[in-house]
Formats: sequence, C-alpha cells, structure tokens
Amino acid sequence: MNQKAKKLQEELGRLLANKGVPPFVLANNISLKNYDEVSLYKRDGLIIVDMYCKDEETGEPLLFRFKYDMNEVLLRKEMVIGGRNSVIWDRETEIGKLKLQLDQLKEKNKPN
Repeated sequence: MNQKAKKLQEELGRLLANKGVPPFVLANNISLKNYDEVSLYKRDGLIIVDMYCKDEETGEPLLFRFKYDMNEVLLRKEMVIGGRNSVIWDRETEIGKLKLQLDQLKEKNKPN
C-alpha cells in the first residue's frame, strides 16, 4: 500500500473513531462575552445544540447549530447568518470524500 492510501485510511479511521466535541462542552460557551444563549434539546432522534452569539467585529447575530446522534456523535455543524443556513461540516460528506479518494487511488493503482 502506498503512503497516500495509508494516510487516507488513517484519516478515515480517525474520523470514524472521533465522536467530536461533546454537547456539554459546547454549553460552556455561555460564559463567553459574545454568547447570549445556548440551547440543548432533542428532536427527530437527534441531540441539537443551538448557540446564539454575536460576531465580535460586526455585532451581527449568529447561530451555530450542532447535530448529534443519540450516542453523542457529532453529525453536522451549521451556521445561520441573516436567516441563511450554511453547512460548516458534515460527517457523512467527509467520510464519503475520503472513501472516494481511496477508491480512486485503488483504481489508479490497479494493474492493467
């Protein structure tokens, strides 16, 4: 196995093994001066953490939303600014990207 494939497999392994920042740790952000509210709730089989804060430079209100499965594995990070939702990070997307890279590498290194 070449170095690039090994590196990709290690990265995939770390991603699969890492649960992400636990929800209770995010709740500690409430003590930061630019945070107004941190909400923790369950909906549709997910644990959701909403963190309301203000941009330190512009004062614009921001919402960061973290979605977890019921085992507290981080699935997705989102940011809402001015009512527009942006995905910052998605576990399935990241896993898919790494698997695709590995598959492409295998195909490239396949003997003719």
